[in-house]
Amino acid sequence: MWNALGFPALLVALIFPKWIHSTRMKGYIDLDTRFKTQLKGYSEDLQDHIITLNSYIEERKSELEYVGKDPEVYLGNPLNSFSLLHHLHFDWQAWRKLMEKPLATEYISEIEEILDEIPTKDEYTNSMKGALDFHKNETLGNFEFSALESLQFALHTYDKKNYKDAENWLNLTINGYKKLSLQEKELYEVLNPVNESQVEDLYTKVKGITNGA
Repeated sequence: MWNALGFPALLVALIFPKWIHSTRMKGYIDLDTRFKTQLKGYSEDLQDHIITLNSYIEERKSELEYVGKDPEVYLGNPLNSFSLLHHLHFDWQAWRKLMEKPLATEYISEIEEILDEIPTKDEYTNSMKGALDFHKNETLGNFEFSALESLQFALHTYDKKNYKDAENWLNLTINGYKKLSLQEKELYEVLNPVNESQVEDLYTKVKGITNGA
């Protein structure tokens, strides 16, 4: 990422703490790959179920369209009546069992093992401090923090009572939200620790503090 910004390797080495370049940090790249692998496996299992569900939905849709505008004529045929009751008697019980099946069990077990290896709170805090310092002192070029990253900086500076910086980061967060596509917003609803309205409320609160200062 930093090479794309045009930062010489020596400059980066001088600015960032030594732990950034440690073997442990390189291991976190592998850890991220392992997380991705587990999610990909879970996604593929979900896709298989979706394909099966869609196939059944299309089958029932086709049959219900065959009923037409005169259900009495359709149901007047004992074969059709039997078919309908058969589906209602057996199918929904089968689908309920499938829907109750814990698809993610094996992946959760794997991820729980991985969670023992995630960065410590101190490592994360140090990386945040390093990024904030770097952000203040260096030109970032085309690099932009995501809305979620900006939010974390906002919450960090707010906790430190650095309200002016918190206001700036919250403003970046809100602007970042506005740029998201519908699909990205759906993803952020999963990843975001707080919703958009809560961010806006905090922004209003912080602006009140800075304006009254």
